[in-house]
Amino acid sequence: MFGSKKKQQAQNLMATGTRAVGTITHVRDTGMTVNDNPRVSLTFRIEPLDGSPGFEGSKKATVSRVQVPQVGQRYPVWFDAADHSLFAYATVDDDNGRAQIAALFPGAFGADGSGVGMVAAAAPSAATSATDVAERIRQLDVLKAAGVIDDAEYADQKARILAAL
Repeated sequence: MFGSKKKQQAQNLMATGTRAVGTITHVRDTGMTVNDNPRVSLTFRIEPLDGSPGFEGSKKATVSRVQVPQVGQRYPVWFDAADHSLFAYATVDDDNGRAQIAALFPGAFGADGSGVGMVAAAAPSAATSATDVAERIRQLDVLKAAGVIDDAEYADQKARILAAL
């Protein structure tokens, strides 16, 4: 069966791995598509729940063209404490899954788990940095390249980002 080795590895990590919260810090289109869905490279900042030092991890994933992951989205993560390159993250799309995540990750994704896949609320800042602006424009580039937004929406969103400076 296709992907059975990766599926088994993810199940093993969920059973025996260390739990963490993973926040997407970078999304890059790989240029490959599968059934018209883009394959992307995701970089996560992984913060273990046990308070041990955080680290970065990368994964490639084929995603729905209408649900391309965004920088700042947070997901439950299980990782191998001996090899941080081995990790799995979970997405949920039903109330049962959200309830399970809420029980396994108390407080990390809200009392009902509804925070899975959501961007954490950021502290208000006095000004938007040039790095943030560049990153947001790179995100727009990914969405445009993936066909999620058209030229007009791209131009509109880019103008809004630049106007916030």
